[in-house]
Amino acid sequence: MDSKRILAGASVSATGMAVFLIALTAATAGLPSIYDFGLAGLGIVVGLLLVATGAGLFAFEELQTAHVIRVAGWNALGVVVLALVLGLVVASPSISLPAAVIADVLGVSAIAHVLIGVNDVRRIRVGELARERQKLAVLNRIVRHNLRNDAQILLGNAETLATSLEDERLANMATTVAETADGLATMNDKLGQFQAAVDHDPTEERTVDLTEPVGAVVEEIQNAYPDATVDTDLSEDCLVRADDKLAVAIHEAIENAVVHGGENVRVTSSREDGRVEVTITDDGPGIPDHELTPLEDDTEITQLEHGTGVGLWVLDTIVDAYGGTLTFDTDDGASVTISLPAA
Repeated sequence: MDSKRILAGASVSATGMAVFLIALTAATAGLPSIYDFGLAGLGIVVGLLLVATGAGLFAFEELQTAHVIRVAGWNALGVVVLALVLGLVVASPSISLPAAVIADVLGVSAIAHVLIGVNDVRRIRVGELARERQKLAVLNRIVRHNLRNDAQILLGNAETLATSLEDERLANMATTVAETADGLATMNDKLGQFQAAVDHDPTEERTVDLTEPVGAVVEEIQNAYPDATVDTDLSEDCLVRADDKLAVAIHEAIENAVVHGGENVRVTSSREDGRVEVTITDDGPGIPDHELTPLEDDTEITQLEHGTGVGLWVLDTIVDAYGGTLTFDTDDGASVTISLPAA
Protein backbone atom coordinates (compact mmCIF):
# COMPACT_ATOMS: atom_id res chain seq x y z
CA MET A 1 0.00 0.00 0.00
CA ASP A 2 1.37 3.43 -1.01
CA SER A 3 1.31 5.51 2.17
CA LYS A 4 2.15 8.77 0.38
CA ARG A 5 -0.76 8.31 -1.98
CA ILE A 6 -3.08 7.54 0.94
CA LEU A 7 -1.98 10.65 2.84
CA ALA A 8 -2.33 12.86 -0.22
CA GLY A 9 -5.85 11.69 -0.96
CA ALA A 10 -6.77 11.80 2.73
CA SER A 11 -5.64 15.44 3.01
CA VAL A 12 -8.14 16.47 0.33
CA SER A 13 -10.88 14.43 1.97
CA ALA A 14 -9.97 15.96 5.36
CA THR A 15 -10.47 19.41 3.87
CA GLY A 16 -13.88 18.34 2.67
CA MET A 17 -14.75 16.89 6.06
CA ALA A 18 -13.78 20.15 7.78
CA VAL A 19 -15.95 22.16 5.39
CA PHE A 20 -18.81 19.69 5.87
CA LEU A 21 -18.66 19.87 9.69
CA ILE A 22 -18.52 23.69 9.74
CA ALA A 23 -21.50 23.92 7.41
CA LEU A 24 -23.42 21.23 9.29
CA THR A 25 -22.84 23.05 12.57
CA ALA A 26 -24.14 26.25 11.01
CA ALA A 27 -27.19 24.46 9.61
CA THR A 28 -28.16 23.02 13.00
CA ALA A 29 -27.45 26.13 15.04
CA GLY A 30 -30.79 27.80 14.37
CA LEU A 31 -30.47 29.98 11.30
CA PRO A 32 -32.40 33.23 10.99
CA SER A 33 -33.40 32.87 7.34
CA ILE A 34 -33.72 30.45 4.46
CA TYR A 35 -30.79 32.20 2.74
CA ASP A 36 -28.48 31.30 5.59
CA PHE A 37 -29.74 27.74 5.43
CA GLY A 38 -29.00 27.72 1.69
CA LEU A 39 -25.44 28.87 2.37
CA ALA A 40 -24.99 26.08 4.88
CA GLY A 41 -26.45 23.55 2.43
CA LEU A 42 -23.99 24.66 -0.23
CA GLY A 43 -21.13 24.14 2.21
CA ILE A 44 -22.37 20.63 3.04
CA VAL A 45 -22.51 19.69 -0.66
CA VAL A 46 -19.07 21.16 -1.40
CA GLY A 47 -17.62 19.39 1.64
CA LEU A 48 -18.97 16.01 0.54
CA LEU A 49 -17.68 16.64 -2.98
CA LEU A 50 -14.18 17.24 -1.62
CA VAL A 51 -14.37 14.05 0.47
CA ALA A 52 -15.28 12.08 -2.67
CA THR A 53 -12.54 13.83 -4.66
CA GLY A 54 -9.90 12.76 -2.17
CA ALA A 55 -11.07 9.15 -2.39
CA GLY A 56 -11.14 9.40 -6.19
CA LEU A 57 -7.57 10.70 -6.37
CA PHE A 58 -6.43 7.68 -4.36
CA ALA A 59 -8.45 5.17 -6.37
CA PHE A 60 -7.73 6.53 -9.87
CA GLU A 61 -4.87 4.24 -10.88
CA GLU A 62 -3.97 6.17 -14.03
CA LEU A 63 -2.74 9.03 -11.81
CA GLN A 64 0.78 8.46 -10.55
CA THR A 65 1.44 8.96 -6.84
CA ALA A 66 3.52 12.06 -7.63
CA HIS A 67 0.54 13.53 -9.47
CA VAL A 68 -1.83 12.84 -6.56
CA ILE A 69 0.63 14.50 -4.18
CA ARG A 70 0.83 17.51 -6.51
CA VAL A 71 -2.96 17.95 -6.54
CA ALA A 72 -3.03 17.59 -2.75
CA GLY A 73 -0.28 20.22 -2.52
CA TRP A 74 -2.33 22.72 -4.48
CA ASN A 75 -5.31 22.00 -2.23
CA ALA A 76 -3.19 22.50 0.89
CA LEU A 77 -1.82 25.79 -0.47
CA GLY A 78 -5.32 27.13 -1.08
CA VAL A 79 -6.55 26.03 2.36
CA VAL A 80 -3.59 27.52 4.24
CA VAL A 81 -3.67 30.87 2.46
CA LEU A 82 -7.43 31.27 2.73
CA ALA A 83 -7.47 30.05 6.33
CA LEU A 84 -5.00 32.80 7.26
CA VAL A 85 -7.16 35.41 5.55
CA LEU A 86 -10.35 34.11 7.16
CA GLY A 87 -8.60 33.97 10.52
CA LEU A 88 -7.73 37.67 10.27
CA VAL A 89 -11.28 38.48 9.20
CA VAL A 90 -12.83 36.56 12.10
CA ALA A 91 -10.37 38.13 14.56
CA SER A 92 -11.36 41.62 13.47
CA PRO A 93 -13.81 43.16 15.98
CA SER A 94 -15.51 45.17 13.23
CA ILE A 95 -16.43 42.22 11.01
CA SER A 96 -18.91 39.42 11.70
CA LEU A 97 -18.63 36.43 9.37
CA PRO A 98 -21.21 33.62 9.62
CA ALA A 99 -19.88 30.06 9.86
CA ALA A 100 -21.79 29.05 6.73
CA VAL A 101 -19.98 31.72 4.71
CA ILE A 102 -16.63 30.52 6.07
CA ALA A 103 -17.47 26.97 5.02
CA ASP A 104 -18.56 28.06 1.54
CA VAL A 105 -15.52 30.25 0.88
CA LEU A 106 -13.12 27.62 2.20
CA GLY A 107 -14.81 24.82 0.24
CA VAL A 108 -15.04 26.70 -3.05
CA SER A 109 -11.39 27.77 -2.73
CA ALA A 110 -10.35 24.16 -2.09
CA ILE A 111 -12.31 22.97 -5.14
CA ALA A 112 -10.69 25.68 -7.27
CA HIS A 113 -7.19 24.72 -6.12
CA VAL A 114 -7.87 21.02 -6.73
CA LEU A 115 -8.90 21.91 -10.28
CA ILE A 116 -5.72 23.98 -10.65
CA GLY A 117 -3.75 20.99 -9.44
CA VAL A 118 -5.48 18.63 -11.90
CA ASN A 119 -4.78 21.04 -14.75
CA ASP A 120 -1.14 21.29 -13.63
CA VAL A 121 -0.86 17.51 -13.64
CA ARG A 122 -2.43 17.36 -17.10
CA ARG A 123 0.15 19.86 -18.37
CA ILE A 124 2.97 17.79 -16.91
CA ARG A 125 1.51 14.57 -18.29
CA VAL A 126 1.17 16.08 -21.78
CA GLY A 127 4.87 16.95 -21.68
CA GLU A 128 5.76 13.45 -20.48
CA LEU A 129 3.68 11.83 -23.22
CA ALA A 130 5.25 14.07 -25.86
CA ARG A 131 8.74 13.01 -24.76
CA GLU A 132 7.73 9.34 -24.67
CA ARG A 133 6.17 9.64 -28.10
CA GLN A 134 9.32 11.22 -29.49
CA LYS A 135 11.45 8.40 -28.07
CA LEU A 136 9.11 5.78 -29.52
CA ALA A 137 9.20 7.51 -32.91
CA VAL A 138 13.01 7.44 -32.92
CA LEU A 139 13.02 3.80 -31.80
CA ASN A 140 10.47 2.97 -34.50
CA ARG A 141 12.66 4.48 -37.21
CA ILE A 142 15.74 2.63 -35.95
CA VAL A 143 13.96 -0.72 -35.72
CA ARG A 144 12.31 -0.31 -39.11
CA HIS A 145 15.63 0.64 -40.73
CA ASN A 146 17.35 -2.43 -39.27
CA LEU A 147 14.38 -4.63 -40.10
CA ARG A 148 14.34 -3.49 -43.71
CA ASN A 149 18.09 -4.01 -44.16
CA ASP A 150 18.10 -7.43 -42.48
CA ALA A 151 15.05 -8.55 -44.48
CA GLN A 152 16.74 -7.56 -47.74
CA ILE A 153 19.89 -9.49 -46.79
CA LEU A 154 17.87 -12.56 -45.85
CA LEU A 155 15.77 -12.32 -49.00
CA GLY A 156 18.74 -11.96 -51.33
CA ASN A 157 20.74 -14.83 -49.83
CA ALA A 158 17.71 -17.13 -49.52
CA GLU A 159 16.70 -16.60 -53.15
CA THR A 160 20.28 -17.34 -54.26
CA LEU A 161 20.36 -20.52 -52.22
CA ALA A 162 16.94 -21.63 -53.46
CA THR A 163 18.06 -21.44 -57.10
CA SER A 164 21.53 -22.91 -56.60
CA LEU A 165 20.95 -25.79 -54.18
CA GLU A 166 20.49 -29.18 -55.79
CA ASP A 167 19.05 -30.77 -52.66
CA GLU A 168 15.30 -30.27 -53.02
CA ARG A 169 14.71 -30.27 -49.26
CA LEU A 170 17.33 -27.58 -48.67
CA ALA A 171 16.02 -25.57 -51.63
CA ASN A 172 12.52 -25.66 -50.16
CA MET A 173 13.92 -24.48 -46.82
CA ALA A 174 15.67 -21.60 -48.56
CA THR A 175 12.39 -20.70 -50.32
CA THR A 176 10.63 -20.64 -46.94
CA VAL A 177 13.30 -18.31 -45.58
CA ALA A 178 12.87 -16.05 -48.63
CA GLU A 179 9.09 -15.92 -48.15
CA THR A 180 9.54 -15.11 -44.45
CA ALA A 181 12.01 -12.33 -45.28
CA ASP A 182 9.55 -10.92 -47.81
CA GLY A 183 6.87 -10.98 -45.11
CA LEU A 184 9.17 -9.06 -42.77
CA ALA A 185 9.74 -6.44 -45.45
CA THR A 186 5.98 -6.09 -45.90
CA MET A 187 5.52 -5.77 -42.14
CA ASN A 188 8.14 -3.00 -42.15
CA ASP A 189 6.05 -1.04 -44.65
CA LYS A 190 2.89 -1.54 -42.58
CA LEU A 191 4.67 -0.38 -39.42
CA GLY A 192 5.52 2.81 -41.29
CA GLN A 193 1.86 3.24 -42.18
CA PHE A 194 0.90 2.59 -38.56
CA GLN A 195 3.34 5.27 -37.34
CA ALA A 196 1.95 7.72 -39.88
CA ALA A 197 -1.58 7.01 -38.60
CA VAL A 198 -0.48 7.55 -34.98
CA ASP A 199 1.13 10.87 -35.98
CA HIS A 200 -2.05 12.01 -37.76
CA ASP A 201 -2.31 15.78 -38.25
CA PRO A 202 -5.95 16.98 -38.51
CA THR A 203 -4.81 20.17 -40.27
CA GLU A 204 -3.89 18.07 -43.32
CA GLU A 205 -7.44 16.81 -43.74
CA ARG A 206 -9.53 17.96 -46.70
CA THR A 207 -12.88 17.11 -48.23
CA VAL A 208 -12.56 13.77 -50.03
CA ASP A 209 -15.10 12.00 -52.22
CA LEU A 210 -14.97 8.46 -50.83
CA THR A 211 -15.67 6.97 -54.24
CA GLU A 212 -12.33 8.23 -55.57
CA PRO A 213 -9.96 6.34 -53.22
CA VAL A 214 -12.26 3.29 -53.32
CA GLY A 215 -12.16 3.22 -57.12
CA ALA A 216 -8.38 3.67 -57.24
CA VAL A 217 -7.79 0.94 -54.64
CA VAL A 218 -10.14 -1.52 -56.36
CA GLU A 219 -8.28 -1.02 -59.66
CA GLU A 220 -4.94 -1.52 -57.90
CA ILE A 221 -6.16 -4.69 -56.15
CA GLN A 222 -7.55 -6.13 -59.38
CA ASN A 223 -4.16 -5.64 -61.07
CA ALA A 224 -2.32 -7.26 -58.15
CA TYR A 225 -4.78 -10.16 -57.79
CA PRO A 226 -6.20 -10.86 -61.28
CA ASP A 227 -7.95 -14.06 -60.14
CA ALA A 228 -10.07 -12.18 -57.59
CA THR A 229 -13.39 -10.52 -58.39
CA VAL A 230 -14.09 -7.18 -56.73
CA ASP A 231 -17.54 -5.70 -57.46
CA THR A 232 -18.47 -2.18 -56.41
CA ASP A 233 -21.77 -0.43 -55.75
CA LEU A 234 -20.84 3.11 -54.70
CA SER A 235 -23.47 5.74 -53.98
CA GLU A 236 -23.13 9.42 -54.73
CA ASP A 237 -22.60 12.25 -52.25
CA CYS A 238 -20.06 10.39 -50.07
CA LEU A 239 -17.89 13.29 -48.94
CA VAL A 240 -15.73 12.94 -45.82
CA ARG A 241 -12.89 14.80 -44.11
CA ALA A 242 -9.71 12.80 -44.64
CA ASP A 243 -6.26 12.76 -46.22
CA ASP A 244 -4.13 10.35 -48.25
CA LYS A 245 -4.15 7.75 -45.48
CA LEU A 246 -7.81 7.01 -46.23
CA ALA A 247 -6.72 5.12 -49.35
CA VAL A 248 -4.29 3.10 -47.20
CA ALA A 249 -7.12 2.09 -44.85
CA ILE A 250 -9.41 1.08 -47.71
CA HIS A 251 -6.55 -0.84 -49.34
CA GLU A 252 -5.94 -2.79 -46.13
CA ALA A 253 -9.63 -3.71 -45.84
CA ILE A 254 -10.05 -4.82 -49.46
CA GLU A 255 -6.70 -6.63 -49.70
CA ASN A 256 -7.45 -8.47 -46.46
CA ALA A 257 -10.77 -9.62 -47.96
CA VAL A 258 -9.09 -10.76 -51.20
CA VAL A 259 -6.15 -12.55 -49.57
CA HIS A 260 -7.90 -14.13 -46.58
CA GLY A 261 -11.51 -14.18 -47.75
CA GLY A 262 -13.18 -15.73 -50.75
CA GLU A 263 -12.74 -15.10 -54.45
CA ASN A 264 -15.75 -12.76 -54.59
CA VAL A 265 -15.46 -9.40 -52.81
CA ARG A 266 -18.09 -6.68 -52.85
CA VAL A 267 -17.54 -3.03 -51.93
CA THR A 268 -20.53 -0.77 -51.21
CA SER A 269 -20.88 2.76 -49.87
CA SER A 270 -23.77 4.79 -48.48
CA ARG A 271 -24.59 7.99 -46.61
CA GLU A 272 -27.10 8.15 -43.77
CA ASP A 273 -27.65 10.28 -40.65
CA GLY A 274 -24.54 12.37 -41.19
CA ARG A 275 -22.29 9.32 -41.63
CA VAL A 276 -20.63 7.88 -44.71
CA GLU A 277 -20.04 4.13 -44.71
CA VAL A 278 -18.03 1.83 -46.95
CA THR A 279 -18.53 -1.91 -46.46
CA ILE A 280 -16.24 -4.63 -47.78
CA THR A 281 -17.82 -8.09 -47.85
CA ASP A 282 -16.37 -11.45 -48.86
CA ASP A 283 -17.60 -15.03 -48.84
CA GLY A 284 -14.57 -16.50 -47.08
CA PRO A 285 -14.19 -18.19 -43.69
CA GLY A 286 -14.33 -14.89 -41.78
CA ILE A 287 -11.79 -13.21 -39.52
CA PRO A 288 -10.55 -15.24 -36.52
CA ASP A 289 -11.56 -13.92 -33.10
CA HIS A 290 -7.93 -13.73 -31.95
CA GLU A 291 -7.33 -11.12 -34.69
CA LEU A 292 -10.33 -8.97 -33.74
CA THR A 293 -10.21 -9.16 -29.93
CA PRO A 294 -7.04 -7.01 -29.51
CA LEU A 295 -8.74 -4.18 -31.43
CA GLU A 296 -11.35 -3.79 -28.68
CA ASP A 297 -10.70 -0.83 -26.37
CA ASP A 298 -10.95 -2.81 -23.12
CA THR A 299 -8.65 -5.66 -24.19
CA GLU A 300 -5.24 -5.92 -22.56
CA ILE A 301 -2.53 -6.93 -25.02
CA THR A 302 -0.49 -9.82 -23.65
CA GLN A 303 1.72 -12.55 -25.06
CA LEU A 304 -1.33 -14.79 -25.26
CA GLU A 305 -3.86 -12.16 -26.38
CA HIS A 306 -2.69 -10.40 -29.51
CA GLY A 307 -3.28 -10.35 -33.24
CA THR A 308 -0.83 -11.20 -35.97
CA GLY A 309 -2.24 -8.93 -38.66
CA VAL A 310 -0.53 -5.53 -38.60
CA GLY A 311 -2.83 -4.44 -41.42
CA LEU A 312 -5.89 -4.53 -39.14
CA TRP A 313 -4.07 -2.30 -36.64
CA VAL A 314 -3.24 0.14 -39.45
CA LEU A 315 -6.87 0.13 -40.62
CA ASP A 316 -8.26 0.64 -37.10
CA THR A 317 -5.78 3.43 -36.24
CA ILE A 318 -6.43 5.41 -39.42
CA VAL A 319 -10.21 5.18 -39.07
CA ASP A 320 -9.99 6.22 -35.40
CA ALA A 321 -7.84 9.24 -36.35
CA TYR A 322 -10.69 10.49 -38.57
CA GLY A 323 -13.18 10.13 -35.72
CA GLY A 324 -14.71 7.10 -37.41
CA THR A 325 -15.64 3.61 -36.29
CA LEU A 326 -14.72 0.16 -37.56
CA THR A 327 -17.11 -2.77 -37.22
CA PHE A 328 -16.80 -6.42 -38.21
CA ASP A 329 -19.44 -9.02 -39.00
CA THR A 330 -18.18 -12.60 -39.27
CA ASP A 331 -21.46 -14.52 -39.15
CA ASP A 332 -21.48 -15.35 -42.87
CA GLY A 333 -18.12 -14.73 -44.48
CA ALA A 334 -16.57 -11.45 -43.39
CA SER A 335 -17.91 -7.92 -43.56
CA VAL A 336 -15.87 -4.86 -42.60
CA THR A 337 -17.61 -1.49 -42.33
CA ILE A 338 -15.74 1.81 -42.17
CA SER A 339 -18.02 4.56 -40.85
CA LEU A 340 -16.83 8.18 -41.08
CA PRO A 341 -18.45 11.54 -40.27
CA ALA A 342 -19.79 13.13 -43.45
CA ALA A 343 -18.11 16.34 -44.59
